[in-house]
Amino acid sequence: MLDLAPADARLAAADPALPGLRDLLAPLGLVRRLAPGWGVREARVAYLRYKPGTSLLAGLVLTDDDGVTSFAQALALRAGSADKLAKVRRAGEADDVGRGAVVDGALGVAVGDVTADRRLPGVRRVLRDADGVTPLVYRPGRRWVARIEDGREPGELVRVYHPGRTGGVLAGHRALAGLPVPALTAVRRRRGTVRTAWVPGTSLDRLSGAEALWAQAGALAAAVHREARDERLDRVDRDAQLGASVSAVRAVAPASADAAQVAAERVRAGLAGRGVVSVVHGDLSADQLVVRPDVAAGTAPDAAAPGQAPLTLIDLDRVALDDPLADLGSWYGALVATGAEAGDPARVLAPLLTGYTAAGGEVDERVLRLHCAAAVLQRAVEPFRRHRPDWFDGVARLVAVAEELTS
Repeated sequence: MLDLAPADARLAAADPALPGLRDLLAPLGLVRRLAPGWGVREARVAYLRYKPGTSLLAGLVLTDDDGVTSFAQALALRAGSADKLAKVRRAGEADDVGRGAVVDGALGVAVGDVTADRRLPGVRRVLRDADGVTPLVYRPGRRWVARIEDGREPGELVRVYHPGRTGGVLAGHRALAGLPVPALTAVRRRRGTVRTAWVPGTSLDRLSGAEALWAQAGALAAAVHREARDERLDRVDRDAQLGASVSAVRAVAPASADAAQVAAERVRAGLAGRGVVSVVHGDLSADQLVVRPDVAAGTAPDAAAPGQAPLTLIDLDRVALDDPLADLGSWYGALVATGAEAGDPARVLAPLLTGYTAAGGEVDERVLRLHCAAAVLQRAVEPFRRHRPDWFDGVARLVAVAEELTS
């Protein structure tokens, strides 16, 4: 019998349509059984995407017998999904770079190397063509991120998407051209690859006592909202976002679904009729800002990377048109989702708001509070997606914060 955490065991018991769900949530045995030649000694779930009664997709971090880590994916499907498993098998057979994929049709599960991800064919091309590649992030079917040093300083960052998604990413870069964002160096739409210059430094979320930098971040957010150009960007559909958030909570923590629905309805009602729109980053948070090395270390300016701004805004995947206060709400939501104490947004975000308003941004505290609630609700299932040990309680906590913000 697999040794599952209580929350995982409850989820598996509630979804008998996915007989392989238990194996994915404790994946070491599954990987060793299906792929003994991989020499895996540890397997950790780093990311989950779940459709009740249909599928569970897991991003795995594997450690081999030599202590080397790598990315892989695992999939559990309901009975009658032979066609989907066959697609996984074919993608594994086409993998001429990595370890391929292995399928167990009886249990309805599969394990595959990141290089066998059929929705991210660009991963194989990058690994085949470049040297000095250090993988950083993997979200199965959606995104793979790596640093390429290749003997050059400071190197590049490469992002691989499904080929159909690169257009939106490029639109975000065009919209923020002229602002401190990474420079595009190469784009291959058919491969789904976007390369940018590597930005040296430390992400703002890793620096303590950085209130002055929060103020600079607020000023940068105001500059985005004031100066960025509308490059035929999509308009954020708030109702759709809220609906998806409630559905995600219902899927993994049904006991919190009613509270999530209440919070979503209050946000909808409170923001109805507000027509303030600008270009937004769409996922603004302290970990999306890179602090230049000399600024982070408090050393002399001559230690800085030539031409690099004190703060650089990264990860432009979600640049869109929206209420500018949604970006400030996103900052709050990311803080609370990563364990920071919730509280009055005007107090929690005070340094950020100081910089934002000093740079010309306008803040309506009532509207900001609603956007903070929406952002927390949108991240409510993050504890599950990241497969944290206490994910069930974490989801309940975030829903309760969202509901409190709307009361």
